[in-house]
Amino acid sequence: MHKAVLFDFDGTFADTAHDLISAANIIYHLYNKEPINFEEGRAIASDGTRAFLNMRFNEEEYDFSSLAQEFLNCYRENILNNPLLFTGICELIDFINKKKMSWGIVTNKPRSLTESILKHHKLNSLDVLLCGDDGFTPKPAPDLLNEAKRILGIEANEAIYVGDGKRDIVSANAAGMYSVLACYGYLKTTDQIEDWQANMIIHQPSDLITLIA
Repeated sequence: MHKAVLFDFDGTFADTAHDLISAANIIYHLYNKEPINFEEGRAIASDGTRAFLNMRFNEEEYDFSSLAQEFLNCYRENILNNPLLFTGICELIDFINKKKMSWGIVTNKPRSLTESILKHHKLNSLDVLLCGDDGFTPKPAPDLLNEAKRILGIEANEAIYVGDGKRDIVSANAAGMYSVLACYGYLKTTDQIEDWQANMIIHQPSDLITLIA
């Protein structure tokens, strides 16, 4: 019996692509680089800061540590311009709460950025929040999910983990959790999702209700 549902953040819980792309294009403009369009940016929106830098910068010519900080500062300034949650997420959380299940976010995203969006949406009922700068090896390693399991006091097979990237499925499977691939998220056309070995594939958040009902 499942006792908890854990979510990746970008591309699974929150539709953050617009603000990430906006921040990236501001940085590109500062360095006289071509902007990226929405489809280009959406495809890498789950892949973190480095993915956006790699689109227009060569690491041999630029200091990526400095660029990454510029990008994150710019994103932080624009993070609440368009802070969307995926359609159906709030209803899914209400259902999880009514089922007396635990829920939380486990993401590689920095904590301050994640908390800003959660606070904006008044989502304070989560039972666990673990982020990429909390001191654990990030996904695809299972460390963050193992820590979430420890905090919640549950066994791995009692948890569901939902994510939109290969790293999420690899991490969930390594942790022994039930892995769910969110196909509504930021997948690339080249992704071979059938090779990822997810336990379940969903096309909208409400699809998860059939699993936990």
